Amino acid sequence: MLFDHAIALVATFTTAFAGATLTSLKYCSDKACSVYFAAAETSFACESTICNNKQSNGWMEGYPCLRQSASRKHRQFKTPATGLEIVGTPTYASPHPPGTHFLRLLTIEELKLATRSFSDSNIIGEGLLGLVYKGLLLDGSIAVIKRNIYHPVQNFANEVRHIASVQNQHLVKLIGYCEDRQQQFLVTEYISDGNVGQYLYDSEGLPVGKLGIKRRLAIALGAAKGLRYLHSLVPPFLHMHFRTSNVLVDENFTAKVSDYGIYKWVAETPHPGSSSSVDHFLDPELNSSSDFSELSDVYSYGVFLLELISGREAHGKYQSNSDQNLLLQARDSSLNDFVDKSLQAKDRTKRIMVDLALMCVDVSTRRPSMEKVVKALEWIRGRETGHVDYDHGEEIGAVKLGSELFK
Repeated sequence: MLFDHAIALVATFTTAFAGATLTSLKYCSDKACSVYFAAAETSFACESTICNNKQSNGWMEGYPCLRQSASRKHRQFKTPATGLEIVGTPTYASPHPPGTHFLRLLTIEELKLATRSFSDSNIIGEGLLGLVYKGLLLDGSIAVIKRNIYHPVQNFANEVRHIASVQNQHLVKLIGYCEDRQQQFLVTEYISDGNVGQYLYDSEGLPVGKLGIKRRLAIALGAAKGLRYLHSLVPPFLHMHFRTSNVLVDENFTAKVSDYGIYKWVAETPHPGSSSSVDHFLDPELNSSSDFSELSDVYSYGVFLLELISGREAHGKYQSNSDQNLLLQARDSSLNDFVDKSLQAKDRTKRIMVDLALMCVDVSTRRPSMEKVVKALEWIRGRETGHVDYDHGEEIGAVKLGSELFK
C-alpha cells in the first residue's frame, strides 16, 4: 500500500513537470486563482481584487493586487487533481542550454495581464521588433516586453536561448519569451533610469548638460565593456545595432547594453514606417549585413562616444544639412566648439576622448578593438580622477592604438 502510494506520487510529479511548464495550473493558494501565478523569491499571494495602490505615480493602479505573503520563499503550486503542493520553478523553459536556467517561457495571458492587454499607456517606445511595453509580471517584478509582429523568427526559442546564454553585468538581461500565433515576445529586465540619450540632448538634439565627466567616462567604459564581452566570445557575438538609445543606465548609473543579437532578425526586412534617413551609427564600409564584423560595432561605438563628448545627437533636428554631421564637426571644429560646454574636464582629457572616438570611426583597418578601447578609457579615467582601476591590474601606458595618443 505504502509502495503504491509512493509510485503514485512519483507519477504525479512526472506528469506535472513534463516539459518543465505548468502553465495550465490555476492554483496559487487554498483558493482557485483567476490567473496563473508564479511567486518571486520574496513570495507573493495572488488576490482577485483590483489594486488601487498609487505608488510609482499610480503606475500599478488597475493591476491585480499582489499582497506580500507570510514566509515561504519558494514557488508553491497545488495540482488541481490531487492538491499536492509542489515547490519548484514551473514557468522556466526546458531543456536548459548552459547559462539559461533562469529563462522563463511565458504565456500570452501572463503578458496581457502584465501590460493591461497591451494598453497604449504601457508603451514606452518602439524598437527594432516593434512596440515596447513596460509590464508588471505576476511575481511583482517590472519588465520590458518587446512585441514582434513584423519579423517572425524561425526557430525562435533556440534563437532566444542563444541570446539568453550571453550574460554580463554590462548587458541587459533577457529573462523570458513567448510565442503566440503570429506574435513573438522578448521579455527583458527593466532598467530604471532609461537610455543615455535623454541625459545628453533635448528633442532638438542639442546638449542639456546633465552629466559630468566622471559619469560620462563611467558610461563610456561600461558600454565598452559590454561590447568587449560580446566580442570575446567564440565565435564573437556581434551586436550589429549599437547606438546611444541602446545604452541604458540603472539607478547607480551603471551602463548596460541592450538589443544585442536581434538586428540579424530584421536586417533583411525593412520595418514598416521606419525612417529612410541615413543611419549615422552604421559602418559606411558595409555593403550588407553579411559583411558585419567586430570592427563594425567599433564604428557604432565611436559615434556613441562622439555623442557622449559633445552632448549632441548624431543627426538631430538642429542639423539642417550634411555639413552639420557630427563626425565632420568632430574632425573640423576646434575642441572648445565641439565638446559640450557644460563639461568640466581637463582639456587633455577632452582631446584624448575625441581622438579615441575618431579612431573608432576611421577606416576599418585602423580601428582599435573593443579590448583596446576599454584599456584606453581606463587610462583616461585614471588621468582625470587621479587614480587608476584597471581590469586584472594591467598596465596601460604602452597602449597607443596606432598613434602617439598616450605619450
